[in-house]
Amino acid sequence: MPDVQEVFRLATNKVKPDPNALERQQKRQRSSIRTTRARAYLVVAAVIAAIAIGALAITRTADSGDPTPGGSTPPTTLSFVTALPAGADEQTPAIVDLRGHQTGTVPGLPADAFAASVSADGTTIAFIAAPSELEYNQIGVVGVDGSDPHFIATPHVVVAGTLAISPDASRIAFEGYATGNADIYVVGVDGTGLRQLTTDPATDQFPQWSPDGTTIVYDNAGARERTDAQFSKTAEIFTVPADGGAPTQLTHNSWCDSAPSYSPDGKSIVNESCPEFSMMDADGSNERRFRIGMGGFTPRWSPDGKTIAFSYYKDVPDRPTVQLGDGYGVRPVVIVAVANVASRKVTRFTNVGMATDLNTPQWLDNGHLLIMRLPVKG
Repeated sequence: MPDVQEVFRLATNKVKPDPNALERQQKRQRSSIRTTRARAYLVVAAVIAAIAIGALAITRTADSGDPTPGGSTPPTTLSFVTALPAGADEQTPAIVDLRGHQTGTVPGLPADAFAASVSADGTTIAFIAAPSELEYNQIGVVGVDGSDPHFIATPHVVVAGTLAISPDASRIAFEGYATGNADIYVVGVDGTGLRQLTTDPATDQFPQWSPDGTTIVYDNAGARERTDAQFSKTAEIFTVPADGGAPTQLTHNSWCDSAPSYSPDGKSIVNESCPEFSMMDADGSNERRFRIGMGGFTPRWSPDGKTIAFSYYKDVPDRPTVQLGDGYGVRPVVIVAVANVASRKVTRFTNVGMATDLNTPQWLDNGHLLIMRLPVKG
């Protein structure tokens, strides 16, 4: 474990939130984030389209014999951003325990890294950042001990979004943009084997691996997609084989379902379900509410299955100005919390915040989380 950098006392928030007010706040904040993000990707898509004129057309490959999306070839040498713009709040890749105390940091991530994902074997971190040579989002990897930090040089241009590293740290599933539309892709940590898994015209995002590494669960915005895709009433949970195949829809309801995560035994899935969480069996059956008395984002199961970590929106006077990959600007604060699966008791780490729910709490072991932390003011 790295040396202790600082220790924060856990403060207790006993004020019961108004669920309806919280949901309204969540929708407004998430919509603002996604609108900015969507505009950035439209610009990137236009640049990619211009580069691709006269080159091989991008080939949709889900369920086909050719697993490569196609497109232009980015530089093979990609370097990290090392300095933030003036006035930016610095994120700290922090290790915190289940009392919310910071016990260490993880070295090796670039200054603009976000959306970190830790492999189940605890060896590797994948993340999103913008290389100095490209200035659009790509996938980076680093050892949990800070060793061998580098970008994955994929053979074709795919702008990377939310991601998840496989349990054995050999592959990465990610939300990718090759034609201005978000689909699910996989790629090896060495940059080989790039494959597009979905082709739906609606946004596919927040992929997560099954514990055995054979299946990827994700959310799809559906026919009536909102600017903030995961608050679409038609958003549903799907799975797709990690090696390619037809997607399977798991949920069929009238509320938004998003940001799913497998239990460590692979038997259950938990997901956001407007405004709280839902659980179901891995095949989509036995769907039920997981009520904890508050709304939240991106629930993630602990390795022993006893605890779920998540974040929730906090309206604070001073919001951070951050550099997240290719995006720079003011972002809302989310606070980290954990819920006991059996008792539903929630512990809020009121001094442990992140910039937006695109940063998710990641388990290092049953007692520690990796947080892309920033100062929480007010």
